[in-house]
Amino acid sequence: MTSHRILLAVLVLALLGVGCGDDRAAAPLASVVEEPTTTTVEPEPEPDPGVVTNGWVQVGYQTFDLAFTCYAPGPGDVVAIGVGGHPDSGQHIEALIQGFLGQPYVGVTVGGSVLYEATLDGPLEVFVHDGTISAGAIEWTRGLDLESGLGERVGYGAVFVSCEEYEHDLPEGY
Repeated sequence: MTSHRILLAVLVLALLGVGCGDDRAAAPLASVVEEPTTTTVEPEPEPDPGVVTNGWVQVGYQTFDLAFTCYAPGPGDVVAIGVGGHPDSGQHIEALIQGFLGQPYVGVTVGGSVLYEATLDGPLEVFVHDGTISAGAIEWTRGLDLESGLGERVGYGAVFVSCEEYEHDLPEGY
């Protein structure tokens, strides 16, 4: 009886050994089919080929590339007026940078109604150097009340304009 148990145990082990061996031929490989993925990327708005931008204005997280005309009406005084379109909505954008000695000013109008201006209580310096007009660390407000100096603070930003040439007279109506 013991020899039968040994024989049975050897047979079971042999069968298990055959079953546990290389079974790639016995069972087909499972294949994984991946579904193709599609990523849609919104194209950047194409700039108007007739408009050359030579500067930008950053208001908070938004940057506007604009076409500026530069003016130098007198010694040490500069003005830059920029126009362009909002990159998301296409609304008309106008910017005014004034670097008159003792009277710097930076303002941006979006869509003819929303006006962003530098705060009255923060420092504002407009720099002119080697054909550029710039201002940094501008704290922007919306709805600035000139009497109280209060408005809704909307973040920080900067301006940069590259001026290849300057007009000597200010624009009409300035």
